[in-house]
Amino acid sequence: MTKLKIIFSFMTAATIASATYTESYADSNIITVDQGWDYSDRAFFYFSPQGSPIIPFEFAKALEQPNSEELFLDPSFLKELGMIYWNDPKSNPENLPVGLTVDNGRLGNESFLGMNCSSCHVTEIKVGGKTALVDGGVSHFDFWSFMKSLNSALHNTYNDNEKFDRFAKRISEGSKLTKDSESIRANFRKTLRHVEDWSYRNHASLEPGPGRVDALNVILNQVTAAMLHLPSNARSPDAPVSYPFLWDAPYFDVVQYNGAVPNAGAGALARNIGQVLGVFGQVDITEGTIPLGYNSSVNVTHLIGLEKRLETLKSPMWADFAKQGLLPELDQNLVAKGGKIYDKECSNCHAPFDRDNRGDLAATHIKTFDLETIGTDPAAALGFSAREVVTGPVENRKIGVVAGEPFCEVTHGNAVLVHMVTAVMLNNLSNDKSIVEKSALDLVESSVHSKVSHLGQSIRSAFGFSHKEKVVNPDYGTIIDALQAKGLSNKEIAAALKKTSEDKSILFDELVKDHIDYTGADQACMTVVQTAQYRARPLDGIWATGPFLHNGSVPTLSDLLKPQESRPETFVVGNGQFDPQKVGFMPETSQTNFLFDTRLKGNSRAGHLYGTTLSEPEKSALLEYLKSL
Repeated sequence: MTKLKIIFSFMTAATIASATYTESYADSNIITVDQGWDYSDRAFFYFSPQGSPIIPFEFAKALEQPNSEELFLDPSFLKELGMIYWNDPKSNPENLPVGLTVDNGRLGNESFLGMNCSSCHVTEIKVGGKTALVDGGVSHFDFWSFMKSLNSALHNTYNDNEKFDRFAKRISEGSKLTKDSESIRANFRKTLRHVEDWSYRNHASLEPGPGRVDALNVILNQVTAAMLHLPSNARSPDAPVSYPFLWDAPYFDVVQYNGAVPNAGAGALARNIGQVLGVFGQVDITEGTIPLGYNSSVNVTHLIGLEKRLETLKSPMWADFAKQGLLPELDQNLVAKGGKIYDKECSNCHAPFDRDNRGDLAATHIKTFDLETIGTDPAAALGFSAREVVTGPVENRKIGVVAGEPFCEVTHGNAVLVHMVTAVMLNNLSNDKSIVEKSALDLVESSVHSKVSHLGQSIRSAFGFSHKEKVVNPDYGTIIDALQAKGLSNKEIAAALKKTSEDKSILFDELVKDHIDYTGADQACMTVVQTAQYRARPLDGIWATGPFLHNGSVPTLSDLLKPQESRPETFVVGNGQFDPQKVGFMPETSQTNFLFDTRLKGNSRAGHLYGTTLSEPEKSALLEYLKSL
């Protein structure tokens, strides 16, 4: 099924308010290198709320750990779950770990503990007693254990009178909420039910462990089961994948491991909204007219600011860490030999990418490969491609909110996600003029709804339709069919319809083009599903992103160059030491670590056999070259 492309224009950095941060706020014991960000960028990425409220913030501060009287937000507890601390009291006065925020709910009248994307996308590298951070990398955060612990902590507090009394006392000492114990218990039960529902909806038989989550199924569970109030739409998220690394992503034409999300136009904003919706975002699916779309908790302004910063984020360079004494210097002769091997063995799939001259946004084509060709674990790709759901309350609503065919009774889960993202985007477009700026087209600076409402007359006039013909309303399918009947090509229709919009509405212009690409039964019903595939992105900075393969089933790059039967069958994953020789992470004995078992469904170590038949000297040279990327 061809996806509806969603459009939007990015705002300038000037519209994102950010304080001036200096190096003095940073932890002097943590090493950072130049990835294109300054401390202001890092602070924004680490601590800006994105509209993902988890539980009331005062509850989070008062909550104890499941089996202890120590607080849930105690740094030592969260560090055991793989969370990272960055000392910046100006942007993080509550001393939360990287990725946890003080957020707002949909109504904006209460503070919540929130989560942003940095919780999963900052890597901590430890070598010889030194620690460095890699921004945009693959964190060792155990999101699944975090949610299990939160659920247990809430349950134990609710059912243990002494634990609850201590919790209520902390709340009543400084709370803005009602202070009597019974009212606190009632509010607490609401919070407990919310987290319980999340846990039941996302129950998985395969535990992901640190650094992994079945993100696409969790997101689709949120938008098709929770937001549509249809629990039967939920599917077990049993195909966990590693958190993808983010550098260079804005320059690729598609993102996600299966290449399912387009990046052009507003695709970047759309994927970020989708991520927020999947991680505790709130949406009211009551149809709005002014503003158009669905009201939500999503902080679109911050998401645009995040994307602007990602455009400047570069991959980490091994050489920069070597200069800091963290990693050994590279053998340049070996790098040169490895480069020739890479060109022969790897570059046909993983095209070279210029770190400093990356070209236009969304312009780099990323190759995708079918499951038979790549041979890696199929669970993630197949689970997404076969995701059929009931539409329920959105049945007969237009997939593109103001454009496209109406939903059938059953559709692909991704179509509902597209609908939700579009509706959230429209609601912000028409309600907040500050988040719209120039793109290739002129801006919409007043209500999108008002522009859509008068398009019928301009279309009739421009193309000579009579008032008797069935094109009196901006029903884009009918209009396009009528224009095609007049002999216009798709390209001519898109160009002509663009001219009919007096103010060249970005929304209208792009929705028309979307409808041409995304029409009829394929759009509305389940006649075609997504292709099951995986992408092969450029490998800049790959050395810092282990474990490897999309599902994190191979611990080191050295192991990846072995035949699949020689790769480790089981290995331990934790927030551990970096191995510069094998290029991967080794567990720390002082921590509780997760045993990764490749024999379990979804955890296969198979596939990606490229380079496995090289000689040992050739493998060593290729490995040295991969470090240099």
